[in-house]
Amino acid sequence: MNLKNSRLLVVAAHPDDDILGCGGTLSLAKSLKSKIKILYLSEGVSARFGIGNEESKESLRARKIRKQECINSLKVLGVKNYVFEERYSTKFDTYPLYDLIQSIEREIKLFKPTIIFTHNPSEVNIDHRLTYEAVEVATRPKFKSTVKEIYSFEIVCSGGWKFYKNFSPTTFVDISKHFSSKLKSWKHYKNERQKFPFPRSREGLEALAKYRGMQSYFKYAEAFKLEREIVGS
Repeated sequence: MNLKNSRLLVVAAHPDDDILGCGGTLSLAKSLKSKIKILYLSEGVSARFGIGNEESKESLRARKIRKQECINSLKVLGVKNYVFEERYSTKFDTYPLYDLIQSIEREIKLFKPTIIFTHNPSEVNIDHRLTYEAVEVATRPKFKSTVKEIYSFEIVCSGGWKFYKNFSPTTFVDISKHFSSKLKSWKHYKNERQKFPFPRSREGLEALAKYRGMQSYFKYAEAFKLEREIVGS
């Protein structure tokens, strides 16, 4: 994984998935002069208000807060290029898969990334799984495609709650000098954090980063699975 002077596109189901899955790596990439863009396929919070209440005042207010939390979190990493889409969260199975694919293909065409980060399919969250499937289709090799590497990341809670866990990372990124930036960025998601032992806590994020670090002999690491790599002239 070459993070120096690269073009990184993160395809995330919800605002906060990018920070949980690859926030430290994005901080590292930014320090290495890479260009970064984030595509959020969903608003991320409407499911909490029940079916039929997606457009309620409470839901709309929560969505506004979540978007601002996201913008504030990205400021920590110095990321200014992002796109918010407004699909209802945990309802990706109610949209045609082609709808997701079109959004991803559009951003690939506009941004011309060399590396893509997205979800892995071993997640309890349906949006995460369908995001992976949409990226799989949108990044099929094409003539003159700029995409050379595709990696999937893990979400500390959604992946950990699977009955059968099959996320097997192939790539580990040393984020020892950037873990503090990941935490600072994550702290802006006040409505997503809970006290330990909830996975999306400071201790939960640190435990995972240390575990992946032990696997790769770093103090803190983020783990990825290389899904596809294109090597050639």
